[in-house]
Amino acid sequence: MSIRNRPSIGLSPLVAVILLIAITVAAAVVVAGVFFNLSSIAGRRPTAVIDQVKLVASPTTGAATFAIVLKNTGDVPLHGTTNPSVTLGGLPAGCTIPAPSWSGNRNPGGTLSGSSSATSGCAGVVGATVTVTITVTFADNSVQILTTGVTGAIA
Repeated sequence: MSIRNRPSIGLSPLVAVILLIAITVAAAVVVAGVFFNLSSIAGRRPTAVIDQVKLVASPTTGAATFAIVLKNTGDVPLHGTTNPSVTLGGLPAGCTIPAPSWSGNRNPGGTLSGSSSATSGCAGVVGATVTVTITVTFADNSVQILTTGVTGAIA
């Protein structure tokens, strides 16, 4: 028997095409998985917004109360141990409002409320516009600075 007459041993063209299609689909699934994983990591957005802010004071006693609500609109939680820091600019002389105490949900979609009070010296806040600057730290150690203004109202 000569070499030419021996039956060939190998894959049929149909089986070869099926194997190539299966390998291509498997590779596409792996590449798509890596791409979507990387895009979800890159797409994370630490974002917070000021939902409410108010400042009320008594013109007779000088007592004042500051309240603020932050909403976490991103997909990164707020830092668990670092409270948002608040700076009030433009307070009248003698008016000192302490840093607010915070409570609420720090997770994405949650709201965090803060409030503080001064017992005296803030009668001049009524009708004055105060600049509010909030520094928010997120769990991934990114920082966002929010600024707004609030006009003092009569308590």
